[in-house]
Amino acid sequence: MKLLILAFFFLSQTALAQRSLTPQIFQSKVRPTLNAIVNDFYQMVAHFPDFPKELVGVISQMEKVTQEKENLLLACPRHLDKNCLIIIDSLREKLSVLQGKTLELTSNIKASASPYINTLGGLRVISNFQIDLQALKGNLDNSSFLIRAQIKEKKETYLIIKKLDELKTVLSLSVSEFIPFLYKDTFRDFLFNFIHPIEQHVAKESNYKFLNHNISALNFALNHLNMKLTKRNKKTPEGMAPYLSLMHNRWNNLLRYYF
Repeated sequence: MKLLILAFFFLSQTALAQRSLTPQIFQSKVRPTLNAIVNDFYQMVAHFPDFPKELVGVISQMEKVTQEKENLLLACPRHLDKNCLIIIDSLREKLSVLQGKTLELTSNIKASASPYINTLGGLRVISNFQIDLQALKGNLDNSSFLIRAQIKEKKETYLIIKKLDELKTVLSLSVSEFIPFLYKDTFRDFLFNFIHPIEQHVAKESNYKFLNHNISALNFALNHLNMKLTKRNKKTPEGMAPYLSLMHNRWNNLLRYYF
C-alpha cells in the first residue's frame, strides 16, 4: 500500500512539473543542457585507445546537416519545390563538407593493435555511411537542377527526412563499433537509449514533449551508465571520469525542471 501511495505521489509530482515546463523554458534552459551532455559524451568516448578522433568532427558536421530538417519541412511540407531551394542548397553544401570530413576519417583510420577493438567493423559501417551519403547528395543535386530548370518532379520531402535520419543512425552505429569490447554493451545501450533519442527528438528540435514523456527512461539510462562505470569493476580509461561526472551533474541540474 505504501508503495502505491509513493508511486502515485511521484507520478503526480512528475505531471505537475511537466505541466509547468513551458516551451520557452525548454528552449532557453533545457535544450542547451542536453546539447552539452551530448557533446560531453562524444568527448568522453574519444578517450578510448585507438578511437578515431576525426569521428567526433564527422558527428558534429552531421548535426549541422540535420538542423536543416525542420526548415525543410516548414518550407516544403509535402514535395521539394522552389520554396525550399535555398534550404536544399544549404543541405547540399553541408553534405559536401560532411563528405570531406568522412573521407579524412577513413584515410586516417589505422588498424588497431588492441585485440579489444574492432577497427574493421567500424570501417565497414563508415563505408556504408559514405555510400548512403553520396546517394543523398546526388539526390539533392538532381532535385536542385530540376527545380532550377523548371522541370516538374514530385519528390516527397519525407523521403529526404527519412534518409537524414538513417544517416544519423548509421553514424551512431559506427561510434559503438570503435568502442572496446569490454565497454561496448554498456556504451551501446546508453548511445541508443539516451544519446540517439536526444539527438533525434530533442537536442536539435523543439520537441519538448518527447522529454516530458520519456524523462524517467532517460534518467534510468544515464544513471545506469554512471553505475556501470563507477560502482562496478570496470575502470574507465584515463581522462573519461571528468566527462562522466560532468554529464551526471548537468543531468541532475536539468531534473529540477521536471521533479
